[in-house]
Amino acid sequence: MTVETSGQKTVLVIEDDPWTRTITTALLAGEGFAVVEAKNGEEGLNKARQHSPDAVLLDLALPTKSGLEVLRELKSDVSTLGIPVIVVSAYGSLMNEQDAHQTAGVIQKPFDYDDLVGQVERATERALEVALT
Repeated sequence: MTVETSGQKTVLVIEDDPWTRTITTALLAGEGFAVVEAKNGEEGLNKARQHSPDAVLLDLALPTKSGLEVLRELKSDVSTLGIPVIVVSAYGSLMNEQDAHQTAGVIQKPFDYDDLVGQVERATERALEVALT
């Protein structure tokens, strides 16, 4: 499912598990975010470049490209390097310090709803502040 409405902050959810992707999308849409979904790393990179979301929720264990590969490519591409990336993964604690430093946050699965929404709200607010300066 992809939901886009002008005026809303857009979040790209890159998650291969259909259940987790659907739940995350529904939670964020219920909080007023437009949501774009991707089911693998390659699709996620393409959609990040196409939609320029206000934030990305990124799983690490993905097919086609790992979440770390996606993170590194997003942060090395001038068109996407300013997009805040929040890692949402059961493996988030295994990230090295350099990769973790490039994120706007790391959320361990299973995630807490309020923590997820709070981090997305803070990330999209910071992205807006940066864009306005």
